[in-house]
Amino acid sequence: MAKAKGKRNDNRRRLRGERKAHAAPRAGLIARLRNYLLTGVLVTAPLSITIWLTYEFITFVDNRIKPLVPLQWNPETYLPFSVPGLGLLFVFAFLILVGMFAAGFIGRMMMRQGERIVSAVPILRSVYSATKQVFETILADKSQAFRQVGLVEYPSRGTWAVGFVSGPARGEVQRLTEPHLVSVFIPATPNPTTGFLLFLPEQEIDILDMTVEEGLKLVISGGIVTPERQRQEQAAAPPVELEEEAEPVRLKPGLFARLRNYLLAGTLVTAPIAITIWLAWQLITFIDGQVQRLVPATWNPESYLPFGIPGLGVVLLIILLILVGMVTAGLVGRWVLRITNWLMSKVPVARSIYGAVRQLLETVFSQKSNAFRECVLFQYPRKESWAIGFITGRTEGQMQSLTEDEVVNVFLPTTPNPTSGFLLFVPIEETIPLHMSVEEGLKLVVSGGLVVPPDPADGEGPDSQSGKEDDSHDVVRRLAGL
Repeated sequence: MAKAKGKRNDNRRRLRGERKAHAAPRAGLIARLRNYLLTGVLVTAPLSITIWLTYEFITFVDNRIKPLVPLQWNPETYLPFSVPGLGLLFVFAFLILVGMFAAGFIGRMMMRQGERIVSAVPILRSVYSATKQVFETILADKSQAFRQVGLVEYPSRGTWAVGFVSGPARGEVQRLTEPHLVSVFIPATPNPTTGFLLFLPEQEIDILDMTVEEGLKLVISGGIVTPERQRQEQAAAPPVELEEEAEPVRLKPGLFARLRNYLLAGTLVTAPIAITIWLAWQLITFIDGQVQRLVPATWNPESYLPFGIPGLGVVLLIILLILVGMVTAGLVGRWVLRITNWLMSKVPVARSIYGAVRQLLETVFSQKSNAFRECVLFQYPRKESWAIGFITGRTEGQMQSLTEDEVVNVFLPTTPNPTSGFLLFVPIEETIPLHMSVEEGLKLVVSGGLVVPPDPADGEGPDSQSGKEDDSHDVVRRLAGL
């Protein structure tokens, strides 16, 4: 009996020894502190970054809005402490008041008059109209713009990418292609603010069961941050629903719903004009800062005036360019130009830059040049996937001799920044010329397919603005709940 008991004890000790031998060694103090540190970062970093970004945004708005508020209207004048977020509240209040005013008859009349004034300025009218159309499309009640995430085959069959649906293709793009197309924005990683606008057949887009926010997280992280929810019924999900549905019965909104509608209406009215003025002011300030410092004080009118003149640098630059053009057209000017070209051709590095820039400008400004004067539709990056590009000229030299077909140079811009993109050599038979101007094509690309120019086949011309104005005012009234 004693031997059996001793044998059992030996077995227990042996089993305990085996467990200890196979057990993972206990982490040391440094390793435990490291794990606690990583856990603390994981817990506090998202919250800290969110609070910091929110505080920076509120401070940015406060610093720009509070100086514009009269002292008697500023609560901080009567309080012994500052109120964070007060500027943001003033912005909300201002937008709500603008939305309430714009929904009335006088507000609509003032909007029409203001749009006529802006449309008289060549560059500003393009910025204002494009920005306004984008806001109208996004804020519309039935808009599906960038509210759906889809999986598309890109750049070739069998390779998939995440895209954001901006709406059904309309105008010339849809008329010149057979299947029903959808505008899809393919973002880049990790910067989703740039990418490509493609027009894909509706049946080739699989709508994903994720929000736009989840899709952006997936793209920005390069696939590391996956959506938290993936419903299995996606296979039985209906196809892309982009057609307009029946108008639902509208109930009278409550107080908070009406304030929200007025806020959206005020944003629609003020955002386009504010963005246009800001861009114009930034351009004028940049040119003034570069030109005025080169003007002698005796020739600068601001030296004799007690105030500055915005746009003086732009005026001086235009006058200078006119004078240079007048001088260059003469005999002495042509001789000076030849000497300048000869001198620049002798400088090793400068001659390459000077020659490239000069040739580029001569090609663009030539009266017979077709550079960036024609907008075309072509299949990219595969068959049945369409993109918009701009012809920069005919392909010449060795590149043309190495291709079987006659090709043209096509610049494919990125969205929403059309200053970068790809230079492609596309067979001329595979390009479809569009009636839209280069300016209208740029609006379509920059807006991600939201701003669609009128189709000449529908009898809509560029001068038909009255109907568009009425539609924009109807959007304001609808947002205001009227």
